[in-house]
Amino acid sequence: MSPSSFQVTSRLIDDVAIIYPRGYLNNLSGENIVSECARHAQAGVRKIIVNFRDTDLINSIGISFLLTVMEDLRDAGGTLCFSGMKKAHLDTFEMLGLTKYFLLFTDEDAALRALGGGQV
Repeated sequence: MSPSSFQVTSRLIDDVAIIYPRGYLNNLSGENIVSECARHAQAGVRKIIVNFRDTDLINSIGISFLLTVMEDLRDAGGTLCFSGMKKAHLDTFEMLGLTKYFLLFTDEDAALRALGGGQV
């Protein structure tokens, strides 16, 4: 998948926004995730799950955008969770010491249960 085919979609379940990035998460696509999360936050959503099930790669700039989302949401009193991360993603986050800053779940349903949102 080329960077130009990166897509971000989302849906709202109760008071939880679920973001679905698809493709290669880099500098250009990272801006799309920040915008999508900001759109939900501006609407009052304070619980966001980013589901990485369809994300092929995440580079260091993509990670920096995720940190921006986390900081912005934390400053607003919100929570950011990740689900569906591939082993390579988890290994990278662990190697960089980032796993202590994010709530990580194996799947979307587990994240929803933890946030108390949606009918799972």
